[in-house]
Amino acid sequence: MSCLYGRQKGKIHLDEKFPSSDVDLHDPDVEIKIDYPPGVDGDADADEMRRRLEKLRSEILDANLEWYVVPSEDEHQSEEVGDSDKRREYISGFTGSAGTAVAPSSSTKGKAKLFVDSRYWIQAEQQVVPDVWHVRRMGGGGPYPPPTQGWVNWLVKEVDEGARVGIDPRLVSFSLIQYIRAQLADRASTTQLIPISTNLVDRTHTPSPRSSGPLIPHPMSFAGETASSKLDRVRESLSQRRDGPDWIYLLPTLPAIAWLLNIRCPTDIPFCPVPYAYLGLTQDACVLFVDGKKVEDGSEVQNELKDAGVDVRGYGVDEVGKWVKETLSKMKEGEEDKKKVVKLWAPNECSWALSKACEDAKIDIIPCPVEPLKGIKNPVEQQGYRNAYLRDGRAMVRWMSWLEQTLVVGQRKVGEWAAAQTLTRFRREEEHFADLAYDDISASGPNAGDAASLCPQRGKDSIIDLDATYVIDSGAQYLDGTIDTTRTLYLGNDPAPEVKRAYTRVLQGHIAVSVAEFPEGMSSDWFNMLARQPLYADRLDFGHGLGHGVGSYLAVHEYPSPFPHGVSFKTGHVTTVEPGYYREGEWGIRTESVVLCKELEEQPEEGPKKWLGWERITQVPIQTSLVDWSIMSKPEIKWLNEHNTSIQEALLPLLQEDRDAQVRDWLKRASSRASAPASLASPP
Repeated sequence: MSCLYGRQKGKIHLDEKFPSSDVDLHDPDVEIKIDYPPGVDGDADADEMRRRLEKLRSEILDANLEWYVVPSEDEHQSEEVGDSDKRREYISGFTGSAGTAVAPSSSTKGKAKLFVDSRYWIQAEQQVVPDVWHVRRMGGGGPYPPPTQGWVNWLVKEVDEGARVGIDPRLVSFSLIQYIRAQLADRASTTQLIPISTNLVDRTHTPSPRSSGPLIPHPMSFAGETASSKLDRVRESLSQRRDGPDWIYLLPTLPAIAWLLNIRCPTDIPFCPVPYAYLGLTQDACVLFVDGKKVEDGSEVQNELKDAGVDVRGYGVDEVGKWVKETLSKMKEGEEDKKKVVKLWAPNECSWALSKACEDAKIDIIPCPVEPLKGIKNPVEQQGYRNAYLRDGRAMVRWMSWLEQTLVVGQRKVGEWAAAQTLTRFRREEEHFADLAYDDISASGPNAGDAASLCPQRGKDSIIDLDATYVIDSGAQYLDGTIDTTRTLYLGNDPAPEVKRAYTRVLQGHIAVSVAEFPEGMSSDWFNMLARQPLYADRLDFGHGLGHGVGSYLAVHEYPSPFPHGVSFKTGHVTTVEPGYYREGEWGIRTESVVLCKELEEQPEEGPKKWLGWERITQVPIQTSLVDWSIMSKPEIKWLNEHNTSIQEALLPLLQEDRDAQVRDWLKRASSRASAPASLASPP
């Protein structure tokens, strides 16, 4: 799971008297200064937020609208967006990664509305200015309600009849627009959703410019397959949908483009090393639409794109539209070809603006053929994960040893922010480190109870409480793999029985999924019951998904994601397993590891199905001091012992530097074997 709060943006400078490689980030004498990019504030006050909204309301009135919708997404429907696309955050002050703002014009009565799901209810209400904003709570049964439960439902059912509601057509998917239009038509509504090509939030200030940082080749030593081979496989998949070469496929999805062409760009979007780009594909042509500054003449990436048969054109939906028109014209050049029907396809991420730019041909929305291919990791990528998680395991145990030494032995106070920053320092020492995969969730006590979603900021964080659970959910981007790991720690001496019991129920759910063996083709819904059943025994549950796919130096969330969507796992899929439990305002627990789906060595002699299981990739011990052994079965205790012992055996050879003496001792203690109580006879 990644952080739900916004990233602390800007360039961080340490006081010059403390070299950044040596500084103790928990030291209160270290001065931190943050330079924020234009248009992004660390703490805009309430009066400033009111002024921002009033400027937008004036722009809405000038555009002859009653309401204006401000989504979270960029024009590629990305999960993470760059600073220039954080329009909803700029106008509302809400820093969560998902949610939609709707602002009224100066002549329309009522507050602006912010629609957020259950992950963000408390955060949103704390961050907006309440006299001008109204937080609308969406869903409640889970963290991922469909968008139709939020602002779309309001637009269709609540807005005054005949209202003109504006939206930037780049920032909303074409499929959602089709749904809204159908709903309005069914009600014979006169409400109109109006595309406004000039973003009204951008008219109220000067957004920070997008990066022009270069594309970087992702080498075969990490990718394991050439771009040409990947393009051939995608073309084959698309051709199976239609008999003949008469199709065009448009791809706006950034991680899919980066994977397909073996390119990365660490400067455009925080945490996710992908470039702003579009891709157009036919049976015999491939075009990358990207800022020309990113592909320098004679560069390695330019040569590799040429070798893969990829042409480069300028960025933007208008450029894509021109290419589609040209390509359609070429496909219908001959007299006999003029009546030819050419299929134009795009995935769900296709924006309303992209569809309008291609109005010469009707776009059909189809499942993206790249995502299933990207989701199955080849042998090189699989080994990359193993290597990256092993190195990251070393960084994690060094940090865990440091945390215990500082808090318990040294009896020094450490804040949540400082602890997370120190973990990043250990990670930066590892080979192939590129960036964080998301802002670390570092949450102690009551903060951990907020769905363990708190990404702390210096000066606003809490001191880690020895007598409370401490959840560290953190990840890094290495060139050979993306990390997503969560552990729950307790550094005191006397945990409450209810905390131990909940921790153990979460652990039992984690174990149940980790040891599962299952036939290929089985729905992943089954794993949800496996993970939740131990919690259900005590009438506990958690409100987030059980897991999600993880990229290979790409997005931390990717296909197959999440478990509840009924995906059938295949050999080569990588996913997290992350059950948890959270008591709001008191404490929280989550245990998350990454596993690789693999074919079992022993297969039945008869029957058409393959049987699959999991290989654990994460190399971080699970703390045993919080375990309630009275409710653990002997097989569960055996699994936990083998889990921690195998991690000790894997990491000790990497911890042979003089500075690692304490780390080795800590790891041996953390991995010491536990025994079942004599009274334990069978699983509960």
